Amino acid sequence: MVSFYRLTILCVIAIIFGVFMFFAIIWEPYCFFVKPYYSNDLSTLMTSDIYTVESSNSSSDSKDLIVVLVPRISTELIRRLELIDVNFDDHFSTNLLLLLGNDPYRFSLVYLTKRIKRKVFFLNVGVLFNLFPSGFDPCRVQTSYRVRGKWNYLMMIRFWFKHLFELPQLKNYEYIMRLDDDSKMTGHWINAFDEMRRRKAVYFANNVDIDIEEQLPGTMKLKQVTYEYLKQNHIEPKQPQVLRDAFGNNTVRNYYNNFEIIKMEFFRRKEIRQWIESIDSTNGIFHYRWGDAILRYLTFAIFAKPNQVLHRPDYNLSYCHKCP
Repeated sequence: MVSFYRLTILCVIAIIFGVFMFFAIIWEPYCFFVKPYYSNDLSTLMTSDIYTVESSNSSSDSKDLIVVLVPRISTELIRRLELIDVNFDDHFSTNLLLLLGNDPYRFSLVYLTKRIKRKVFFLNVGVLFNLFPSGFDPCRVQTSYRVRGKWNYLMMIRFWFKHLFELPQLKNYEYIMRLDDDSKMTGHWINAFDEMRRRKAVYFANNVDIDIEEQLPGTMKLKQVTYEYLKQNHIEPKQPQVLRDAFGNNTVRNYYNNFEIIKMEFFRRKEIRQWIESIDSTNGIFHYRWGDAILRYLTFAIFAKPNQVLHRPDYNLSYCHKCP
């Protein structure tokens, strides 16, 4: 009888402990084990350098860079990266930078590096996925949008919208191509960096898509925020019709930016930094899941002339996202 009683008590304790650990680690990690960071100066947080592992591939002095944010090293990821070597017509002159959330085993990085023909670099950006806006409490604030944890996906949005252009490690690059880790080039590509320079473009856009209010409540709040910002700062949008078309009755257009090429200098301009900081200060990314895709679309509608934005479908560049 005593043994049964003790066993029951142990089972109850184990269940309570299990529930607690699930909540702490999976559901609300910032409230238990992880200290949130608050900083506007990434140089004080991002002190690690871009690094390489053993490779016979020589580094290029190109001012262009292909960047992939990588949750983990996998065989499927390597196959997708190899397609860049096969299909992108740059003669392997563009270096590849993998942004990591942690430090994988060295043998995984060595294996990947040996499979890729271009020079591969690595940078740990994990600290940025625990970096919150000043005054924002990640424990008390609730969100209806949870993917890979409470804040992880929203942190990814903030990274591509804001932090990418603040990284001191990227200050010497002129153009950056973003590819998501589940994207791939499926056919021959021209050297899109060269085309952007030839056309004096600031952005190479993917397909146009939409975010829907019913699926992402609060999306339409961005319309009022955008037009109030333009009015307060006396800004005339460079593409007024594109901006008007951006907002439907319950939709907002976006560039499906799991692929994009960005001229970094454009995003470092004072007026665009102010726009980014203003949007970031609303915490709309965290409250309403304002995506970097719709924010990209609005940014270029406001600040870029039509001839400064190129569109992938116009060039028949074969590409897919979340495809086998």
